[in-house]
Amino acid sequence: MSRVALTPTNEAAPETPDQHDGRFSRLRVAARQAAPAIGLYLLLRTISLQVMAVLAAHAHVRAPGKNVYPDGTINNQWRSFTSAMDALVSWDAKWYSKIAEQGLGGPLGAVDADGVPYQLRLMFFPLYPWLARPLTYLGFSGVTACLIVSFISAVAAAWALYAIGRHVHSHRVGVMFAAVWALAPAAMTQNGAFSESLFTALAAWALYAVLKERWVLAGLLAGLSGLSRPTAAALIGTVGLAALIAAGRRRGGWRPYAAMLLAPAGLLGYIAYASSRLGGVSKYFETHSNTFGAWWDYGESTWEVIKDIMMGTGDDNATKPIRILSVLILGLFIILLLLLARRGPWPLTVYALVTLILATGSHAHMSMMGRHLLPAFPVLLVPAIVLARAKNSELIVVLGGLALLSGWYGGWLPFISGQAI
Repeated sequence: MSRVALTPTNEAAPETPDQHDGRFSRLRVAARQAAPAIGLYLLLRTISLQVMAVLAAHAHVRAPGKNVYPDGTINNQWRSFTSAMDALVSWDAKWYSKIAEQGLGGPLGAVDADGVPYQLRLMFFPLYPWLARPLTYLGFSGVTACLIVSFISAVAAAWALYAIGRHVHSHRVGVMFAAVWALAPAAMTQNGAFSESLFTALAAWALYAVLKERWVLAGLLAGLSGLSRPTAAALIGTVGLAALIAAGRRRGGWRPYAAMLLAPAGLLGYIAYASSRLGGVSKYFETHSNTFGAWWDYGESTWEVIKDIMMGTGDDNATKPIRILSVLILGLFIILLLLLARRGPWPLTVYALVTLILATGSHAHMSMMGRHLLPAFPVLLVPAIVLARAKNSELIVVLGGLALLSGWYGGWLPFISGQAI
């Protein structure tokens, strides 16, 4: 088997803009180059969504009164099957849509119309619902507004992945890079009212800016990512390290220093704001831990699940299919990361590695592993390069089959297994 190469090839690139063209002309040419990747991404996601909808309807017909679906509210009430939209607007999506409609703030110690303490909204980073909130002024519901932001963000992420793939290898690899991200196990989250698509778009464009040594842009995007998810720490650290190395080599002038200052601004700023409202940093993390069961446990919960499955110990839940599948997803991710580390650009590898550490080192239900690793897209560059070598007829079979499988997993996870997508 030939070695997978992650370095640029001599393949003829698509048309490039004349250096004398304006910015609009360059953007138009870049969009034309990325169009096949975006189009293929949307096609694959459409297929998966249709499969998920069919599975959800089938599950509802088979057991219409079976309560297996937790709605994700503070009371975490269990519900019967209804439709695929249930999964797309469950769990965190309910909080984001609430914030999009009503805002982030509210009197501390008081509860809203649903009986939920206002202070709990501070646990959800604000950029995603902030972007959705203006749409509610135009008459859209909070749910619809969030879904629109997710769609635009997913397209932006697919475009960024294409740009990275094309930069480090070729146009065809860029197209496959976007396609493989559409088929990831937890890809259904990309279409729901969740922050994964927005964060991935910010992370991908920031890393592309790092590869192109556009330091101010990389710092700005990393700073914005810190307002969307706490796991932005992986991106912030990667951008900061790359900028530090560039500054040490006296490349880029003042710009790498600006990137180092901009990158952590969003994350630190929001944690400081939320902590000040709650009465201190310790109170902020206590709320995360006590209410949502999220804290840093140095990988203890992840290791316990892996050990129980491999050794056949622990409670009966250790053998549940969702846990086994989640461990398999984790194992495959590690293999791809090792392959990426051999030949890939080091900023992509570092970002994926730190994201892995954050995902496995935090206390969370094992079923969330695929979702937590979804923004760690660089590892998908490896299968993208392999698929780029295939014939178009072969790609139709492979990508089509994976789209069906991704749609099945997205439907099985909430409607059969009873977990969040």
